[in-house]
Amino acid sequence: MINHIGRVLLTGFAQVAKSKKVRDYMLEGTRIADGIIEDLTSILREDSIPAPLPWDAGVTDSTVAPFSDKLMMFHVFILNSSGIGGAYGVSLAASTRHDISSKYAQIMANVGIYAEKGTRIMMENGWMEEPPQVFKGTKIDKMH
Repeated sequence: MINHIGRVLLTGFAQVAKSKKVRDYMLEGTRIADGIIEDLTSILREDSIPAPLPWDAGVTDSTVAPFSDKLMMFHVFILNSSGIGGAYGVSLAASTRHDISSKYAQIMANVGIYAEKGTRIMMENGWMEEPPQVFKGTKIDKMH
């Protein structure tokens, strides 16, 4: 479901992005979402489980940007983070099937690479100073 929502958002964002680099990034995200949807849907079909229907009908043909490229990029940044840490991470931990667990691990790696590209675009545009860092402690911690 998160992939259907992400695909619809990315499609809409790609239509209205002012920057070619941001637009191309959003289009790359739709291709990744399509691949994830296809992979997971095929697993469901193999086991005769109904798959969720796409939501693409909700995307209009508007090319007027309701948001800045910066806001859209941050939205995708958060969506990537919640997909990796929330949806895929929890699903990987809860799955007892090795084929599905390995698929989730592969998805997490691919989305991580995509997220890194987005972080670079944000840094190039001055929308983010540096990628989020690991907390390294304080001087007091080093005294112990």
